Amino acid sequence: RASTMNLFGRKKQDISSSGSTSNGPTTNSTTAAIGKLRDHIELLEKREELLIRKIDNEIKQAKSFGNQNKKREALVCLKRKNMYQKQLDQIAATKMNLEMQRLQLENVNITQATLEVTKHGAKAMADATRRMGGVDAVENVIDEMEEGLQDAKEIDDAISRPINYGQEDDDELLAQLEELEQGDLNQQFTNDVTDDVTANTNANTNEEFPQAAQHTVAVSKNKQQLDEERELAELEASMAMN
Repeated sequence: RASTMNLFGRKKQDISSSGSTSNGPTTNSTTAAIGKLRDHIELLEKREELLIRKIDNEIKQAKSFGNQNKKREALVCLKRKNMYQKQLDQIAATKMNLEMQRLQLENVNITQATLEVTKHGAKAMADATRRMGGVDAVENVIDEMEEGLQDAKEIDDAISRPINYGQEDDDELLAQLEELEQGDLNQQFTNDVTDDVTANTNANTNEEFPQAAQHTVAVSKNKQQLDEERELAELEASMAMN
């Protein structure tokens, strides 16, 4: 498989074509540029290491020649050392510029990748919203749910409401109650008067005809008992017929 560059210019193996993704020519070009910059920086670093070793060597030789009183040779070593130092300074400045450029290109690649991911996320969100029918469809579902809950509440209220059996007007009922109470008072008054008259009559009768009065009371009680038994029998017969 061919090798490609990642966001930071490092080489990596390609994945299978079915699972690979591409961010377009812009990302490919910046990734290639990052790779070249990284390679050149590594080359400059190797050059730096070489120049540092040469500088150290020239310094050692200059010290050695100085101990041997070979001034001219020592000065030549120092001149070469200064030349290597200038090259080293130039390489350091160049490497710094290349590092800055590499970092900027890496940021561009990261921004490009972020944009691609953002586009993918936005498309996925739009697809999901479209599958749901859009905002209007969601609002319709919520409205239907609220209507269903309201209908259920109204049904519960209707079922729990007391049934009206054709209730009469309160004024009419109060009038009937007043009539009943007045009738009870009249009946009570009549009963009281009757009891007084009966008591007086019985007292007089008992005084004049004690035995006859007792006989009359006994006959009256027997007659009242017979009347009650007859009324009870008639009531039972009436209920049996119904």
